[in-house]
Amino acid sequence: MEFQYSLKQIMDITGVTKRTLHYYDEIGLLKVQKNENNYRVYNQNDLVRLQKILLLKNLDMSIKEIYKVIDYNDEQLKSVLENQKVSLTQKINNLENLRIAIEKFINNIPIVEIEELNHVPYKQYQEEAKIKYENLDVYKTYTNKHNDQLLSNKENIERLDQIFEKFNGLAINKVNISEAKDVVYEWKDLMNLYTHFDNELLCLIADTYHNDVRFKNYFKKFNNPYLTSFISEAVNYHLSQVQS
Repeated sequence: MEFQYSLKQIMDITGVTKRTLHYYDEIGLLKVQKNENNYRVYNQNDLVRLQKILLLKNLDMSIKEIYKVIDYNDEQLKSVLENQKVSLTQKINNLENLRIAIEKFINNIPIVEIEELNHVPYKQYQEEAKIKYENLDVYKTYTNKHNDQLLSNKENIERLDQIFEKFNGLAINKVNISEAKDVVYEWKDLMNLYTHFDNELLCLIADTYHNDVRFKNYFKKFNNPYLTSFISEAVNYHLSQVQS
């Protein structure tokens, strides 16, 4: 005869409450048998099913989502868990960054200088831009044609770094901003690779490099505290009076 677990034994093994087990039974997620005394009893398959439910629940899947996949075979379930693994890895990385940020703050590093807190999601920048510039025609042009491929393309990010290196070389050598035209237009061409930016909006973006403290950590790697000021001045000099 197959071994049967009592409700209390299942509670002791899994840590699941009596109320939750009753709920799973009522909704058909974990239907169990009753013995001659009308008590719920669980077999080994029930225990395995419950462990699957708990695993999926710990991955933040809803009861509705669990209901859809609980009867999958192992291969199907592996596919589901593979997707969950990617999401879980990202959450772990985010939590680790948060732990590092908290530790830095505890060690008296100003919050605006904590790199882990200053990688502001691009969607947040979009929302800020909407609030600041939504009445500008240039912003309307930007939102109508916007495409974030520029920021997601590794090659373009590397090109942007190279352009900033060129700006940095000019700034270090104290080249007059009037002679930075080629680099300004190289930057403009890259920014416009996927989306048309009006010159006025490009000037606003360059000003943001200098005025927004969240860019501070990014530009640290160039070891030049005057770089963002140079970029802002150069871009405004060459683009502010030019037709787009």
